[in-house]
Amino acid sequence: MRKSVMVLLLVFVLTLESAGIVLAAPDETDTQTVEATPTPAPTDGTEEIAGDLGEAAAAESEFAGVNLADAALTDEQIISQVLDSNPEDAGEPNTIKPTVPNTSYTKDFNFTQTTLQGIFTNSELYFEIPKYWDTKYVYAEIQYDVSQLIQSVASSLTFSINNVPIDSCRIAYKSGETQVAYIEIPMELIKDNDYNVFTISAYARLYDEEGCIDDFSGANWLEISDASYIRCGYEVEDHNHLISFYPYPFISTMNEYGENLSIAVSDQATNGEVAAAMNIMADLSTGTTDENAIQFCLLSDLKATKPENSVIVSNYTNLSAEYKSWVKDPAILDKNGVVIFGDDANGNPVLLITSNDDACLLEAAYMLMDDDRVDQEKASVATVPKGSADIAINSTSLSQMVAGNYTVGDIVGNGLSFVGPFHNEQLIYLPFSEDYFLSDAGKVTLKFRYSDNLDFNRSLVTVYWGEIPVASKKLTKEKATGDELIFTMPSDVVGTTAGAIKISFDLEIQDLICTPRQEQMPWAYISEESILYLPASTGIVLTFDLKPSPFRTDGKFNDLMLVLSDHPTTEELNLYAQIIGMYGEGVDPYGTFYVKRASEFSESDSDYNIITTGTYQNNSLLRNLNNYLYFAYESNGRRFASNEKLILSDSYAGDIAILQLLESPYASNRGVLAVTGIDEDTLSTVTEFMRDAKTRRSLSKDCVLIDQEFETKAYRFISTLMDNQEPTLADGIMSNKQSLIFTVVATSVMLMLLIAVVLVLIRIRMYHRNKDDE
Repeated sequence: MRKSVMVLLLVFVLTLESAGIVLAAPDETDTQTVEATPTPAPTDGTEEIAGDLGEAAAAESEFAGVNLADAALTDEQIISQVLDSNPEDAGEPNTIKPTVPNTSYTKDFNFTQTTLQGIFTNSELYFEIPKYWDTKYVYAEIQYDVSQLIQSVASSLTFSINNVPIDSCRIAYKSGETQVAYIEIPMELIKDNDYNVFTISAYARLYDEEGCIDDFSGANWLEISDASYIRCGYEVEDHNHLISFYPYPFISTMNEYGENLSIAVSDQATNGEVAAAMNIMADLSTGTTDENAIQFCLLSDLKATKPENSVIVSNYTNLSAEYKSWVKDPAILDKNGVVIFGDDANGNPVLLITSNDDACLLEAAYMLMDDDRVDQEKASVATVPKGSADIAINSTSLSQMVAGNYTVGDIVGNGLSFVGPFHNEQLIYLPFSEDYFLSDAGKVTLKFRYSDNLDFNRSLVTVYWGEIPVASKKLTKEKATGDELIFTMPSDVVGTTAGAIKISFDLEIQDLICTPRQEQMPWAYISEESILYLPASTGIVLTFDLKPSPFRTDGKFNDLMLVLSDHPTTEELNLYAQIIGMYGEGVDPYGTFYVKRASEFSESDSDYNIITTGTYQNNSLLRNLNNYLYFAYESNGRRFASNEKLILSDSYAGDIAILQLLESPYASNRGVLAVTGIDEDTLSTVTEFMRDAKTRRSLSKDCVLIDQEFETKAYRFISTLMDNQEPTLADGIMSNKQSLIFTVVATSVMLMLLIAVVLVLIRIRMYHRNKDDE
């Protein structure tokens, strides 16, 4: 009896954020966990995926010592190369950690624990090398465990960087031990200030010397440990006060919390100053990791924050003489924003953003948030003309007309191939921001083909929204050369979000015992022309579990208005900044963002998603909203009142702050976040609570109470999600009852009059006819 042959195929992709690795002392090492994002290995549509792909393979099967001068392979060539290789020809894994030069900084990218199964799969993870890194080395340490059944199967791993194979090794079972393999990544293949992709492919040979396939067992697996990592060693380049280096040195991999970074506005800050500075806060907060230590303050309090890096946003007239002297030509400030990269009196970096026009301040902030525009500023001073963002804003409006309409080629770059019998699945990672929710118009059109040697009674394709199955179709011999699966997204996933669409093929074969390899390897191919129409819902979701909504949409701020007290303090602005840091993480420029004082707020001008914070005494908007709050202030504003969810003790009611998400009482399909406190001390608790990424993530439901010990209580008061779908017929009837009654009565009266007139005319006609007969 033949040995039991296992089918194991692995493809795993890693992301590098740097291009050089250097050993450093423990306190000099930055580590970051990166979730590997696999991308399916595609082909260009060739049907003979398992056999004729071999023609494309030009590189050698032994990748250790590969000639780096060779051109990079296509995805199809890599697939062919792996399938045409014999896993037994691969060498032993390198188990000795590479000797690397000492560097000032190192950074690790850790894998999440992943179990890999299958006959052939290919996965990719992209990483970007920061422009300020001078990378010295990069290597990977892969720790893995394998199934005991792997000992009867010839299996191998192949590693590539930017589509250039660099190493391969055999996989073997070793008494249940966790194994390790080190992969040195040649620096010649790393792209500086650009995206790189590291690929891991695994293949288990299923055929014996006679070309026949042995028994298959689904118990074959290989598990990548979360202790695996890619390590980069690097030095840093001198920024030379070039704006093109932004956000470095203000946020960097050496300062991932934003410690000793302060953003300041003038003491006489206009609404435009605050709006521009808050957008900068959102942008810089994107670079923070476990903690957001960025300080936001009035300019008079800047020195008290002891900054080592500063960003100052101010109208020119509100600047001190020191900073006014930085502007060489104040005349240009009427129609331009100016960004100046300099040093303060202590030699610490300062980024000054100023203008005479508040709109220009926001234009300058947008420029700094746009990487493509920042890269062009190769000097220490940048002038941003008023209206320069209009092109981007208008193009964004036009693109929203076709938003959510993608092809597989748009997302992945090509089609998707599935090679080998049994269950194969691949993920299409969706290019959506965190604020995305699926509308009820979602529709998928998959175009695919597959081999004709399948057991068509058991072979099918299935599509998943995340992990939820949404459609499937049985494969047929008649449509093997061209098949389609067209479906609308089911109602139970409307209003939800997913990071990926999963497509699986079950490619079953009738006679699996002796199937010639080259001609009969089962395969399926998803065409790059397949369409994913997944428009975002225009409704809003009011829950802290899905934080970006309603304040962001399509990755940008969504008609967001901050309503400040009339005389905001540094403490108040710091709290707003931390809220914006939470909701603005990863935000794109060119959204809609406004700031008003509470005394300026008008219900006739309130069609916005609103964030406001303060106390009963210092914020008149909170007093106006009090009847709508779940936990309202008592009449004196000194404590919160109990409600049906919780009876508050007197001491507790005066010692907490409450975050309350409300349906806006001023406009439909809008939300309000009211961050309410009894005094400044309770609100400062919220500021510190927001700094910690872990506690921010713990926020849930639509109302959260926070005490001085950071202990929380969460409640849900909104039972249904808000949306602005077209009203149903019943809704229309109920909302227009009086008009409907009037219409029915009036129509009835007119109908009766019409009938009466018709009867009179008939009677007259009959009268004349009878008279004529006489």
